[in-house]
Amino acid sequence: MLNQDASRFIENFYFQNYRTLYLHANARLRCRAEAEVALQEAFLVACKKPEELMNSKNPIRWMERTIENIVKHILRERKRTADLFLPFEELVPGQEPSTLDSGSFELIAFCQSVVTKENLAFFLRIAEGSSTFARESERLGIGLHACYKRFERIREKLQTALDEFYKSEV
Repeated sequence: MLNQDASRFIENFYFQNYRTLYLHANARLRCRAEAEVALQEAFLVACKKPEELMNSKNPIRWMERTIENIVKHILRERKRTADLFLPFEELVPGQEPSTLDSGSFELIAFCQSVVTKENLAFFLRIAEGSSTFARESERLGIGLHACYKRFERIREKLQTALDEFYKSEV
């Protein structure tokens, strides 16, 4: 728990330097939501290590280094998850996301037999591009990484089920 002096220091530091630190994170990530996540994480670190921040010769530089470490982690995660996800065309061969509408009842019914209706809706919002991981993580009240993981688990279940379905068709 933060003492009153540390709490006041961090609060004042936040209000005085938020814009500068946000611009620093956004310049590296080029994504507003991820930049905000990086800042939140950095301030969590500051709250856990208030003495380091307060006793630093240059508190802004201390926060920038903290943000840099978080940004590196976010970029590694971004690359790792990009390598894991298959393009939608590979997941559902010959089917464009925009053509998945109420006329695709068989495919939707099949997918709903594999994952819940809510998980399928979540998956399709991201796969079709009508939503982003950041928006979905906010909507669900979970972290960005947890959102990636949920999407990947659903994708794997659907991929396995579709592979088995196509094998049985041949």
